Amino acid sequence: MENDVKKIKASSWALGILFVLSAIVLVMFFAVGFGDTLPIGGKNLTAPRYTDLLLIWIYAMVAICAGCVLVFGIANGIRNMKTKTAGSKRTGFAGIVFLLTAVIVVVSYFMASTKAVRLGDDTLVDTIWELKITDVCLYSIYALVLISILCSILSMLGIFKSKR
Repeated sequence: MENDVKKIKASSWALGILFVLSAIVLVMFFAVGFGDTLPIGGKNLTAPRYTDLLLIWIYAMVAICAGCVLVFGIANGIRNMKTKTAGSKRTGFAGIVFLLTAVIVVVSYFMASTKAVRLGDDTLVDTIWELKITDVCLYSIYALVLISILCSILSMLGIFKSKR
């Protein structure tokens, strides 16, 4: 039981640290980040200073999330296979999570566009794989954020409570 309390405390600390770092990055982007005026395409545009930092942080958070889903899904699947008895009907969520993630990626791939995109500095991005992978990543992020919000709401309502 003491080990479970330590795990909960460690995850609370990790969540708190990630929240504080995210808040710092967002404040840097929104409050400090404007003021550089660049001539692009014959227009003077105000460019945010910390856009690169924000994008790197977002990608890092998505990678951390995907890694945690993968690692903990595999670990829970292995643990459930070890503890499953002959009369037990308990199955883990690892298979469901992997299936849902695969479905999201496949649907995102078919929704992805290969239409060329013109950037702010008038460069044209027309590489098919680059356009596809960008759209797949964006659509997958949107879907996973919506699912995580839905699961958070359902968890707060007590839908996922264990019935022992």
